[in-house]
Amino acid sequence: MAGNRKFSAFETEWLRRFAADIPKKDIETYVIGFGGYIWHVFSWELLPTDSYLKGAAAMAAFDAADKTGAVCFEPFKEDAPLPAPESLTAELLEQRVECYVMAGDGSWSYITTHEGDLCGPYFIRK
Repeated sequence: MAGNRKFSAFETEWLRRFAADIPKKDIETYVIGFGGYIWHVFSWELLPTDSYLKGAAAMAAFDAADKTGAVCFEPFKEDAPLPAPESLTAELLEQRVECYVMAGDGSWSYITTHEGDLCGPYFIRK
């Protein structure tokens, strides 16, 4: 598809784990296409809205989650490195441009977006 960008290994794995049931055409149009991000599965409501948390509820779920072994990905370069995943909080991540966190076992994910006033944050559990 014209305009597609190459997704990172993290993003590819995230889509495999959390977006496997979304039709390929929708993924290509809303997520992989030009200007697409994996969090568009939430903002375009490609997943049922009752299958994930948004806003304050997502932040609370993330803060309560066991972050041991979690993996982080930032699609935009940040000047300061992230602290260890175990010490991350929703409040700290709100200070970043955009950040994706996934449990080491892939059982949950938390995403803050660069459009935080409009979209997100999001928390999903498998």
